[in-house]
Amino acid sequence: MPITFPTIPEGRTRRHEDFLIRPVAGVAGAAVIAAGLLTSGCSSDLTGSAADMARPTIAATPTVPATGYDGLMQLPLSAYGTSEQDDVLLYQANEVLITHCMKSLGHADYSSRNTTRTITKTHEEKEAIHPAGAWGYIGTTTAERIGFHVAVPLPATEGPSGQALQDYNTCYDKADKQLPSLAGTKGWRLTHDLFNRSFRQAAEDSRVGAARDRWSACMSTAGHPTDAPERLANGPWKTESPTATEIAEATADESCTRSAGLAAVYFAVLTGYQQQLVSANAEALTGYQRQVREQIDQVAHLLALSPSP
Repeated sequence: MPITFPTIPEGRTRRHEDFLIRPVAGVAGAAVIAAGLLTSGCSSDLTGSAADMARPTIAATPTVPATGYDGLMQLPLSAYGTSEQDDVLLYQANEVLITHCMKSLGHADYSSRNTTRTITKTHEEKEAIHPAGAWGYIGTTTAERIGFHVAVPLPATEGPSGQALQDYNTCYDKADKQLPSLAGTKGWRLTHDLFNRSFRQAAEDSRVGAARDRWSACMSTAGHPTDAPERLANGPWKTESPTATEIAEATADESCTRSAGLAAVYFAVLTGYQQQLVSANAEALTGYQRQVREQIDQVAHLLALSPSP
């Protein structure tokens, strides 16, 4: 059964689960929000009601993002939150604090058991992060290689146990308190809520609906009848590795996404709605981004004062 990556806002890791789960390298906070908040509710703090949102104009032939990851990261709301570089810094600071704490508790041979987090650079890496979703499937190579198995299980390794595990969890909690966090703040909630509203607006847009109908018709013709690309992407895909059936469905999804123009239309429409939401909430979003920068400056200062473990 494949391991599902946890949603880790603001670049944080998880407690002893980190010994079993590899965090997604280089996924910025905004991309995590965009990928993970398709079902939560909206807040009353939003400015600009649905009635105020005009139907955005899109190009006659909108451009398809190079990857699903690029499509998410290029969204207007993705400018508000932590960047890839910020997430790497937060991750490094968290690991340094935990390592210092573990050694202070007598675990002299302790070293971070997490894979080094780096910024995603190659096309193949980006393509495999978020290939599938409400936009269909982007990435022929990824579809043929891993299907919908975008979460990769680590080889079996032994994590801490007994007193070492208790000490690790203590150190994790201590590090978590030392690092500044904006999770749960008004600006953080606003960003989540705006993403959610834009997802719903795009889903209800007739142009996206028409593209989904074309995609569904194509999938039926290909022998994989379904009317919801996000449901297909979410599975569950419970096998240890992708089956021939899964690969066939993923490649059909990718092909039908291209022929139906689903990803191009979806991201163009979603961008249009987000531009309106950003304009309507510009003051609050700018204030939140200022808080993010202050938070990252604090983390950088903390990391600079901490000697290498």
